[in-house]
Amino acid sequence: MNKHYEVIIIGAGPSGLGAALNLLKNGIKDILVIEQKKFPRYKCCAGYITNKTKKEYESLGLNINKCHYSLIKDFSIFYKYQERQKIVNKFLFTNKNIDRVELDNEFFKLAKKKGLEIKENTHIINHNMSKNTIKTNNKEIFAYDYLVFADGTSGYGSKYQKIKRRNMAMQLIQKTNRKDSIEIHFGITPHGYGWVSTYKGLTNIGLTDVYNSKLNYNKIFKDYLKSLNIDGNIKELRGTFTPIGTRKPIINNNIYYVGDAVGACDPLTLSGLKYSLMTAKACAKAISKRNNNIYKQSLLKLKIKFLFMQILLKIFYCKFILFLIFKIGCKFFHRLIAFAFNHFFINKK
Repeated sequence: MNKHYEVIIIGAGPSGLGAALNLLKNGIKDILVIEQKKFPRYKCCAGYITNKTKKEYESLGLNINKCHYSLIKDFSIFYKYQERQKIVNKFLFTNKNIDRVELDNEFFKLAKKKGLEIKENTHIINHNMSKNTIKTNNKEIFAYDYLVFADGTSGYGSKYQKIKRRNMAMQLIQKTNRKDSIEIHFGITPHGYGWVSTYKGLTNIGLTDVYNSKLNYNKIFKDYLKSLNIDGNIKELRGTFTPIGTRKPIINNNIYYVGDAVGACDPLTLSGLKYSLMTAKACAKAISKRNNNIYKQSLLKLKIKFLFMQILLKIFYCKFILFLIFKIGCKFFHRLIAFAFNHFFINKK
C-alpha cells in the first residue's frame, strides 16, 4: 500500500524546510520532506545574509550565531576592474567559509530536532498528478493531499512550468592571503556582476549574468581570474541557475511552488533567501487554512516587485547608465550611492 502524507515537500533547502517548519507551527504534522542530496550539502551561493533574512530564520527557531556569521565592513564597488566606490557595509553578513553549507546544515538539524521526517538521497522518478502519488528512486510510492515543490529552478517541478529566462551564477572558493573585504565588480558580464569576497583566509570568487547560451562563461571566468591576478583552479568551478520572474504558484489546486521553484529571487541583486522563506510561510498558511488565495495574493505582490526590479535591471545595464553611475555618480555623489546601496539594495532584502 502507498504510504500517505498530508503534505509532501520536494527539496530540503531554505524554502522546503521553511514550509515544513511553518506547517508544524500551523498544526500540520503529517509531513514528508524529500531531498536528493545528503547533508551537509554544497550549494553554489555568494554566502551572504541580510538582517531581514536573519530575522526570518530566527522566527523559525534557528540560532544564527551557531552559523558563524560576521560583518565585513570593507566593501568596494569596481567597474571594469577600477575601484569606483568604497562603502561601509552595515547590513550584509557572511559565514566563516563564505558559503551556505553551514547555514543549510543547521537548518536541517533544526528540522530533524522538531521531528520532521526527511528522506535524504531521494528524488522523484515518477509523479501521477491524477492519483496524487509520487514514486522515488528507492522504488517507494507515496500519496499526498498537498505537494510542495521546493526543488529549485531546474528541479522535477520545473517540468510543469514555462521557463523563459534564467540567471546563471558560478563560483570558486579557495585559500588566500587577501585581506578581509567584499568587492563587487561590474562590467564583467553583459547583464550581471562579479564578486570577490575574502574572510579569514578564504576567498569566494564568482560572477552572474542573465544566461546567454551563446557566451562561453568558462572563458569569461578564466579572464576574470586573470584580471584579478588570482591563480584559481578552474576544475573546482561550480555553477547554478537562479530564476528570473515568478512562475505559477499553484497548479492542480494542491501542488505548490516555493523558493527558486516559484521564482522567489530578486532578478537584479540575485537575493533570494528572504523571499524563499517568505513564500514558504505563505504557502504553509494557505495549506493550513485551506485557502489558496492567501498564497496567490502573496505571490502577486512579489511578482509586481520583481517586475519593477527587472525594469531596473534593463535600465541599470545600459552603457550610458553605467557611465553615469560609475564615471560621474561615484565621483561626485559617492555618499548618496553608498546610502542607496546600503539601505535600498541591502537592508531591504
